[in-house]
Amino acid sequence: MRERIVVLLLVLMLGSALPSHAGFVIVNTDAPGEGFNDGTAAAPVGGNPGVTVGQQRLNVFVKAGQIWDAILGSAITIEVRAAFDPLPCAATSGVLGSAGPFVVETDFANAPFAATWFTGAEANRLAGVDLHPADEDIEATFQSNVGQPTCLNTRFWYYGFDGNEGANGIDLLPVLLHEFGHGLGFLTLTDETNGLYFGGQPSIFDRFLMDNVSNKHWIDMTPGERIASAINTTHLVWDGPAVTHRAPQFLGNRAHVVTAGGIVGDFEGGQGVFSPPITAGGISGQVVLVNDGVGTTGDGCNIPFVNAAAVAGKIALMDRSATCTFPQQCLNAQNAGAIAAIIINNVGGPPPPLRGAAPAVTIPCVSVTQTDGNAIRAALGGIVNATILLDPAHLAGTDNAGRVLMFAPNPDQPGSSVSHYDVTAFPNLLMEPSINPDLDDTVDLTTMLFFDIGWFPQFVGVGERTGDALSFAAHPNPSTTGGVLRFRLPETRRVSLVIFDVAGRAVAHLADGVLGAGPHEITWARRDDHGRRVEPGVYLAQLRSGNVMRTVHIVLMD
Repeated sequence: MRERIVVLLLVLMLGSALPSHAGFVIVNTDAPGEGFNDGTAAAPVGGNPGVTVGQQRLNVFVKAGQIWDAILGSAITIEVRAAFDPLPCAATSGVLGSAGPFVVETDFANAPFAATWFTGAEANRLAGVDLHPADEDIEATFQSNVGQPTCLNTRFWYYGFDGNEGANGIDLLPVLLHEFGHGLGFLTLTDETNGLYFGGQPSIFDRFLMDNVSNKHWIDMTPGERIASAINTTHLVWDGPAVTHRAPQFLGNRAHVVTAGGIVGDFEGGQGVFSPPITAGGISGQVVLVNDGVGTTGDGCNIPFVNAAAVAGKIALMDRSATCTFPQQCLNAQNAGAIAAIIINNVGGPPPPLRGAAPAVTIPCVSVTQTDGNAIRAALGGIVNATILLDPAHLAGTDNAGRVLMFAPNPDQPGSSVSHYDVTAFPNLLMEPSINPDLDDTVDLTTMLFFDIGWFPQFVGVGERTGDALSFAAHPNPSTTGGVLRFRLPETRRVSLVIFDVAGRAVAHLADGVLGAGPHEITWARRDDHGRRVEPGVYLAQLRSGNVMRTVHIVLMD
């Protein structure tokens, strides 16, 4: 059964078919002279050789497709229907892109669960055939007006591949990786505003969404319970084994603020990339509320501070501002002599991530919730001492059981809620609802989520059209040791077995010779050809015999 669907994830705030690699095709739907066809001259940048704006845009799309193709290794071509068009935007904020699956499938051959929606691309992979050859798999539209007077007028799209976008550039590559991720399956099709399943049945994504208060998964909830879970901030988690197991490899420890004196407490803190990393040893000092003498006097947006002498050598406590940025607040506190800064959120919810860029900030900065910050403020009638440090027992962006949090703000944010990792994750993850400057061309925990939802079955690959009996599997998978590669030959054949990384580099050659008919087992001890232990990640085992090839993805964990 197939349904055509347009799921537009308007989440990243602030023609002819061209192959991107064996598995991805970018279908250009722009009109002549616009978008991918914009002939404006441009100098090659950051490894992108394009000499027009349109060429550079298309090259970045191709690059994103190559990255996902190397990871997923689908034998069925994935088509992306793509365009650059105007999207909602203002001078200081706007939608960067929107994408989603063009079709979804259910009850197809080899579907791991009945009456469950899968994106078209994943369904094709599992079925081994293109279930909807007349349709593209992903539809993606990206903002064409960035840098215009009415749209993010101080910003520009950066089309390089090297992550060197600078303070005002918006790196298109991670934006594309993010949006392609939605189209490939990082989303729920369930409407979180009414709790109703799309087409009367859950998506595969819903099987792993869990509320850690009720301890129910979304597939076990009533519509009303799903509505409540979608706004149960910091309590909606991803309950998939691959993501949970690999979270420590991608997430650092939480920041927290431990206070003594006028208030004794342990408060979770939000982190950012513009200030020095919070350390395990931390920094300690007396807390002083900033007074800048203007408007909301505690936000520190105006200098000099009225109480600069009192702030010097202390930890500055500040209100989150609607008129100046986190980096500016921290820089102003630093220039007043503060040794660190704590910023109080001005709305409910978890400690906000501290976004922005400010190379000159050299003091540690954290945020705290509105409730916690106001409690600290209320205690300043006496002396309050604080230590800002890392919490060794918990990871940023996880619950206390180590499960990764999903984005569940209250009130709901249509197009962003549920179908993203939470903003408390740090370092920032690709699939958070907003673009962050520390992202690059890796897809971090997104690969593990795709493993959870079934993108990497035990048996994958394309054999001879005559129905060759060659089979291939890896066990266990995921593995911490490398595991055993098992295959069966229908007759005596010459066989090669090679392990590749996601960049296509040969890591280990395990077999190259003639083997007899029947079953075979080859153990890989997680060593490369030089005897070095292979790092955690996703690898491709490729078995070749004559004109037949089988591949299986191996996920290595520590």
